[in-house]
Amino acid sequence: MWLKQSTAVTIKMGPFVDATDGVTAETALTISQADIRLTKNGGAYAQTNNAAGATHDEKGNYGVPLDTTDTGTLGTLRVHIHESGALPVWQDFMVVPANV
Repeated sequence: MWLKQSTAVTIKMGPFVDATDGVTAETALTISQADIRLTKNGGAYAQTNNAAGATHDEKGNYGVPLDTTDTGTLGTLRVHIHESGALPVWQDFMVVPANV
C-alpha cells in the first residue's frame, strides 16, 4: 500500500488473533502509542509519533492513526504491533511524494 509523504492517515492493521490458539479474534486489546512501532527505510524501530493508540474496528482489525511525522520519510515504512495476548502483526508500506 502506498502512503503520501507527510500526510496523516488511519491504516487498518490485523486481524489480531489469540496467541494461544492462533484463530480467535482479539477484539478488546489496549494498543497504546508505545505499542505501535515504526521503522523507516530499515532504520531503528521507534514508537509512532501520534499520541493516540489503535481502536478496534471489527473481527480483530484495528484502526491505527499515523501523523505527518510518521509518514514524513520517503521509502519503506514498516508498522509493527506486538500486544500481549495476541500474535504479532506488521504491515509494510511505501511512502511516496504527496503529489504522486
